Amino acid sequence: MVYHTDAPGDPMFVADRTGVGAKQIFVDPIVGGHNHHQAWSPDGRWIYFARGIQDTWQMDLWRIAANGGQPERLTYHNTYVGFPTPTDDRHVLYIAKDHEGSGPWLWALDTNSRATRRVAYGTEQYLSIAGSADHRRLVASVANPTASLWTVPILDHPAEDGDAKPIVLPTVRALAPRLAGQSLFYLSSQGTGDGLWRFEDGKAVEILKGSDEALFEPPAVSADGHQLAVILRRDGKLRLHVLSADGGDLQSLAGPIDVRGSVCWSPDSKWIIAGGIDDRGPGLFKIPLNHGTPVRLIAGTARDPVWSPSGDLIVYTGANVSVDAPLLAIRADGTNVELPVIRLRVEGNRYRFVPNGLALVYAQGPFPAQDFWLLDMATKKSRQLSHFNNSAATQSFDVTADGKQIVFDRVRENSDIVLIDLAR
Repeated sequence: MVYHTDAPGDPMFVADRTGVGAKQIFVDPIVGGHNHHQAWSPDGRWIYFARGIQDTWQMDLWRIAANGGQPERLTYHNTYVGFPTPTDDRHVLYIAKDHEGSGPWLWALDTNSRATRRVAYGTEQYLSIAGSADHRRLVASVANPTASLWTVPILDHPAEDGDAKPIVLPTVRALAPRLAGQSLFYLSSQGTGDGLWRFEDGKAVEILKGSDEALFEPPAVSADGHQLAVILRRDGKLRLHVLSADGGDLQSLAGPIDVRGSVCWSPDSKWIIAGGIDDRGPGLFKIPLNHGTPVRLIAGTARDPVWSPSGDLIVYTGANVSVDAPLLAIRADGTNVELPVIRLRVEGNRYRFVPNGLALVYAQGPFPAQDFWLLDMATKKSRQLSHFNNSAATQSFDVTADGKQIVFDRVRENSDIVLIDLAR
């Protein structure tokens, strides 16, 4: 058998079928590197696996000899890749997103020529695949995902499903909402990667086309609503960019920082705070809008920072253990602030300050569904804001300017289990 642990670098081990005699054959030396979805070649010579930076979904298909050694890169997607499934000693099926960020789709690799090709060209997305022992059949989870925006009031008791109302938008898909004045910014796609849209006065306008610049994080809106910050992939890294609220004057900031997660503006709109990695390693950075030198506030893993409206507090998530991470806080000068023990799912953006800064709304609960909670920043006590039975996944949300409503997304995979006979 082959397996990996969740220690840094995802150490990979080979053992006998009972788990005895485990020998480590590889550990990823890259900071933030992961090794997932191991699969044996039919002849037992190779182990195929997905390797790369999971935080930015810069993954590819690799293989390593069963007795160890240096791994060999097989594909160059540089995006999400998973579930390698050999069909014979030469060919491997797997799932991956395309270069525009859409998918994941079903792909095939010829390990001799290194040629890759997309196998199916429908709209169905492949979430996982596995092969039968005789390599004649494939079982797959195939999705037709939907995403929509909803609103729920902040009450003096937990809101129920009936209190949540859908937001009617002209786009079929909508997620990752951000509010500014009368504008609602969100991500949507028209068959490719997710682009940035602005909805105002009953009209939706695409600000950044997903076919040109696929986005994976919600935009950050400046306090005055005039500027946006987005994360775009450049030269294999995620870079911070700013643009006007109408989509013009796109420019890059913080050149050396490879950003991790979402970002946030300072209340005075002079800085942007971001988690990321520079030549000194991971940290939390305060980035000036005037193209000056970024200021490292803390060292270590930090992502998805949110700056309080008063400017005196910054909350963020630290290093994850398995699927969740701790909610942490510092002051603007980098000194630590103690919070209650709160652990959140690492996927998505799960906390926002209310407009007066006196409380923090966060999403927590069994995956995929999440309920909203309110943390009083003075008493450090939480109360539950919602009690949903809806099974859709909530990935991101925002709070309206009057502090009375939460605008959130609901994403459904709508998956079926499909059995596929492979051609011989």
